Amino acid sequence: MKSSKMRMLAALAVCCTASLLLTGCLWKDPVESLHGSLEKIVELEKPFKKEQASLKNLEKTESKLYDEMIKLNMDDLDEIVKLSNQALKTADKREEHLKSEKESIDEAKSEFEANKASAEKIDDHEVRKKAEHAASYMEKRYEAYGALYTSYENAIGLDKELYKLLQNKDLELKELEGQLKKINQSYDKVLKQSNDFNAYTKNYNKARKEFYKAAGFDVKES
Repeated sequence: MKSSKMRMLAALAVCCTASLLLTGCLWKDPVESLHGSLEKIVELEKPFKKEQASLKNLEKTESKLYDEMIKLNMDDLDEIVKLSNQALKTADKREEHLKSEKESIDEAKSEFEANKASAEKIDDHEVRKKAEHAASYMEKRYEAYGALYTSYENAIGLDKELYKLLQNKDLELKELEGQLKKINQSYDKVLKQSNDFNAYTKNYNKARKEFYKAAGFDVKES
């Protein structure tokens, strides 16, 4: 009987020890957790920066093709068709790079969403305040990107419609002007949303540095 009780007590002690060890492993300082997450986000967004550069290069190529097209008249329809098909392929590539860009942002956003609550758990009032400030800007930044992505995707679609229109020998000036108006309005919207995104990015980077400084971390340029 005594031996049975001893075995039960021993088993209970092992369970309690395992529970304490598991709890210790699961608990992580919220400052360290948030810092690690923000550093990981920098890495996750590296493909995003690369895709931005690719998109700019493709935009330049597409712009040159369009400039060549508008110098021609309907007597040069074969050449216009050739150039417009090249522009369509370039636009398709833009769509591919845009999707890759979004995938990078989505991964980074998921990392942020999973760890942003750490800011609220920080004990030090001053550090918590700066952490929440940085998290707030990051949240607005991702919201701004979502709107920017949708508008830019729509703008590419309008560009492709234009290139197809230019292949029509019976294209009327009124129809062309209407399409160009839609494209200009679309890119005005893209520009505004891009400026919003860049502003939130700038504010976030500043707030992140302030959080790092308050928490005692080295500030690295991203």
